[in-house]
Amino acid sequence: MNELKAQSSGNVPSPSAPAPMFKGDVEEMRAQVSQNFSPHGLKVIKSHANGGRYRLLHRGNIVLHTLAYGAEIRVEVPELPDYYNIHVPLTGGGRLMIGGQDVAAPLNIIGPRRRIDMNWSVDHDVMIIQIPEALVDRVLEDQLGDVPGKDMYFEPQVIDASPLGRALTALSRPATAGKAFPFAASSLAEHHFEQFLLQTMLGSQPHTYSADLGEPGAPLGPAALRRARHFCEDHAAEPITLTDIATAARVSVRTLQSGFREHLQTTPMAYLRNVRLARAHADLLHIAETGGQTTVTEVALRWGFTHLSRFASFYRQTYGQAPSVTRRAGDA
Repeated sequence: MNELKAQSSGNVPSPSAPAPMFKGDVEEMRAQVSQNFSPHGLKVIKSHANGGRYRLLHRGNIVLHTLAYGAEIRVEVPELPDYYNIHVPLTGGGRLMIGGQDVAAPLNIIGPRRRIDMNWSVDHDVMIIQIPEALVDRVLEDQLGDVPGKDMYFEPQVIDASPLGRALTALSRPATAGKAFPFAASSLAEHHFEQFLLQTMLGSQPHTYSADLGEPGAPLGPAALRRARHFCEDHAAEPITLTDIATAARVSVRTLQSGFREHLQTTPMAYLRNVRLARAHADLLHIAETGGQTTVTEVALRWGFTHLSRFASFYRQTYGQAPSVTRRAGDA
């Protein structure tokens, strides 16, 4: 149990090599899993004489583990915390239900706030990849050009032959052998691995925003670009989405995004944000000049900025001062 104490105190080994194997009985494995993943209900159906095994394979922004309970078990997790779990079976098998629905594929991805019910065979050994929800949301926001407006869910079944399935299969080889991953050689390599895995997930595994990201289409022409810009300017006070702009421009979302980057060096939603900032700035100047009583919050909400701290940050970056300073200029 000394290894477990060392890990819990933060004295983890260098990411260039997997941690020593932790071995224990079912209850010790339950404690280890609760510490590294989340509390869970556990029912032992059949024990294995060799006991359980746990190893931390890699710790970075994305964490990789291998786990075998050393028993045939049923595990119930009421709600996964704010990260994604990807399960990659190494030996044995089992059955997984997410939110009461059977997941047939051995390779699977489980998202935050999902209820999990798993049955694992007595000889199971699984690699588990933990990816923070914030990390996925950050990459998704970059691709959408805006903060995601609804919860993100991946299709849980990962097809072996898909790009994500092939990447996970490749990761399973050093995991099975207990060897260091090639990307652990340097922080730069680790960063590229993380970006590769995140981009592969969002680009190949079906999810809530797959239709919004779409497929590349024909280049964005001048007429479509004008339609998109005019739509943003005419509807800046309305709760429009990336799909709305693409529909108005009569192109796919991906074509819209690539065209804005090519011609305007920005994203459609960033362009819309700048239009809204300009409208808010004009309102604040008018209030300052006329002595109006409208508040900064009212102006921000009028132009679609529901996150006031983000509005203030964007405004300061664009105009070099807080919106409240612009608003008070008339008082001076």
